[in-house]
Amino acid sequence: MIVKWWVTAFQLIELFVSSLVHLSYGFYLFSTAVAGDVSQSVNNWIFKPKFEGSKEIKSSNDLPPIVLVHGIFGFGKGRLGGLSYFAGAEKKDDRVLVPDLGSLTSIYDRARGLFYYLKGGQVDYGEEHSQACGHSQFGRVYEQGHYPEWDEDHPIH
Repeated sequence: MIVKWWVTAFQLIELFVSSLVHLSYGFYLFSTAVAGDVSQSVNNWIFKPKFEGSKEIKSSNDLPPIVLVHGIFGFGKGRLGGLSYFAGAEKKDDRVLVPDLGSLTSIYDRARGLFYYLKGGQVDYGEEHSQACGHSQFGRVYEQGHYPEWDEDHPIH
């Protein structure tokens, strides 16, 4: 009986210590990432970046946009102040699009939202899907799509 109690106590202590170590390491990773983003934002705010060098000028119609889609718990452009989920990639090129899709929505909902983000219009999740998942059939309205000419001849990357 006492042996079982000791084994259980040691298992609980091991679980607690392991959880504490993992949470500390996760907090360390998160805080260093946030500190890096904050320092970059503050640096860009104080010292406006000056691009020096030759920049090849091409028509924006020649190059397709690059669409960066965040993952679970991610966020798009304009969230969390000046912090960038993609380390400022959207600030380096006008062709980079960063949609703000739901952080915890299904892949289906995110795909539908991304389509309307690019083409424009009101997000329609479909009546059957919205009833099955228990949410509204219609979502955000994009008055103007960010890449309405997207089709077979005008791809995205």
